[in-house]
Amino acid sequence: MADTEAANLTYAQIDDDVLGAMKKPPAAYFAFLAVLATGVGVFFITWQYQIQVGMGVAGVSHPVGWGAYIGNFVFWVGIAHSGTFISAILHLLRSKWRDAVSRASEAMTIFAVMTAGLFPLIHLGRFWTFYYILPYPSQRQIWPDFLSPLVLDVLAITTYLIVSMIFFYVGMIPDLASARDRIAATSGANHWRARLYRIMALGWCGAASQWNHYGRAYLYFAALATPLVISVHSVVSWDFAVGILPGWHETIFPPYFVAGAIHSGLAMVLTLMIPLRRLLRLGRLVKVEHFESVAKTMIVTTLIVGYAYVIEPFIAWYGGNVFEKQWFWWVSTGERAPLYYLMIALNVLAPLTLVFRAARRNVLWLFILSLLVNAGMWIERYQIISAATAHDFLPHNWGWYSMTWVEIAITAGAFTLFLLFFTAFAKLLPVLPMTELKESVGHHKDRALGQPLPRDPGGRIAASACGVMAVFSRPDALLEALKHVRRNSTLKELEVFSPLKLGELSHALGLPHGPVRFWTLAGALLGLGGGFALAMGSAAVNNLIAGGKPPVMSIVPYCVVAFEGMILLGAIFNLLGMLFHARLKPGGRLPQVYDARFSRDRFGLFIACELERINQARSDLAATAPEELHVIR
Repeated sequence: MADTEAANLTYAQIDDDVLGAMKKPPAAYFAFLAVLATGVGVFFITWQYQIQVGMGVAGVSHPVGWGAYIGNFVFWVGIAHSGTFISAILHLLRSKWRDAVSRASEAMTIFAVMTAGLFPLIHLGRFWTFYYILPYPSQRQIWPDFLSPLVLDVLAITTYLIVSMIFFYVGMIPDLASARDRIAATSGANHWRARLYRIMALGWCGAASQWNHYGRAYLYFAALATPLVISVHSVVSWDFAVGILPGWHETIFPPYFVAGAIHSGLAMVLTLMIPLRRLLRLGRLVKVEHFESVAKTMIVTTLIVGYAYVIEPFIAWYGGNVFEKQWFWWVSTGERAPLYYLMIALNVLAPLTLVFRAARRNVLWLFILSLLVNAGMWIERYQIISAATAHDFLPHNWGWYSMTWVEIAITAGAFTLFLLFFTAFAKLLPVLPMTELKESVGHHKDRALGQPLPRDPGGRIAASACGVMAVFSRPDALLEALKHVRRNSTLKELEVFSPLKLGELSHALGLPHGPVRFWTLAGALLGLGGGFALAMGSAAVNNLIAGGKPPVMSIVPYCVVAFEGMILLGAIFNLLGMLFHARLKPGGRLPQVYDARFSRDRFGLFIACELERINQARSDLAATAPEELHVIR
């Protein structure tokens, strides 16, 4: 936790703060939803108008074929980057400040990708023809060309969306169990929310056998999602970098796009989290120190983006390419110059104020700055997309582009659509990862408890209908009790229930790493091979000659398809392996020995035994001085 006050919070207080934010919203919330819904209605009505009238109502025309719609697509994909950056990379780096903003960032990622995915369809005009790009044998036996960056783009974005959704949902399962138990206790088991969370929690009970598979699977998800942070926007940048137009044909584009994406995503995290913290009264969990950590990360991305802004004109000058020179001269001194310098001011000069600690800790300035950076990054995307085609090689081909009211309405409507998703999320699902916050306030020592117990990977002990349950209020008391029972009792069928992941338990109970990793490996290898097979098979059917080589020999671009297949199937198989071995399924039944407090702030040590050995089990557990002792038969 960021400070002493937060570190002293109890597990119950964390539950109360996060789940309390999900209580019935006031009328102002529904009024805000209505405003956003109106904006979304304008978005779809305007889109419908464009479909009926044709693409002529948009500003794109010769020579500018890509305008605001593609700029919006790149902008929203960039916004989506920070969610995975914060959740996956910072999770692997064991960064503690991520806990306060990770859940909202993950939700932001999903909603931003969903919003981004609409714009290629809008740009198509006849959006129903999108299926041409799907890899299936059409009636003309024409398969997608996997040498095209546009096809690779579809693969990368689709993979990113699916993996992000899985990562988001898996991380939320223990918290959904907490919401399930709380709503059932306060509103009744038949309340619609209790039913919804019961289905979504998949029968999670917090048993050590579940945490063991869950913890490994979550780690593999983070490892699989991490390379996507680099790959997705690199692939998006290839849409332009592989072109020959001045302003697009640059090798610096992949790192430039990735840094800019994380820059804008971090700004959007501040834009969303600062009002969310105030409106949902999460000040005890989301501290100014967390925003300061986001601001420090933005200093790094600001310097990278600033370096790219400096190196682009330098390369144009130093490279001696006359077309690059004239293009940058036009962008920096012509009609586009105001946008060019505004972009630099908003994306580099304004964020440089974050080098001062007072600016990093001023929440109002951080919120204003986040809006400025978001505006600056949108201008940058708009500038990159539309300026290159407006001023290419031949003066007689130069043109001008400006947004029409249709493009402005659809662009503004996309922001309301994104905010509508996020506003609904803020009241429907836990906005902070409770289990990870509980882990951050606990201080546990690794304890070796002797020989491992018999394996129970399927949770058989937890499902036992006969035994004795001891309840503890502290994790260290639970571990001491487990140590005592392991050394002094002849009863060896033990199970532990916990509201948070205790790393010591898997070691103490002798639980193996589990077979989930084999599922993940099998899926990754299948996806890798399938990706190569799909790309090569399509090339063979289409009989395309690339670079004078036979179709199946273009191995390098096919590596992108294989990589995306590896990540996608690796994540899906990882999920299936975790669900199978942890015995999780929609609406799964809870074991008879389960206590709803195990998802909140209590820990359970259960000894399963035959009826005639109940007294022995009760005697063994009574010696550990539990808070409560229950005989279950």
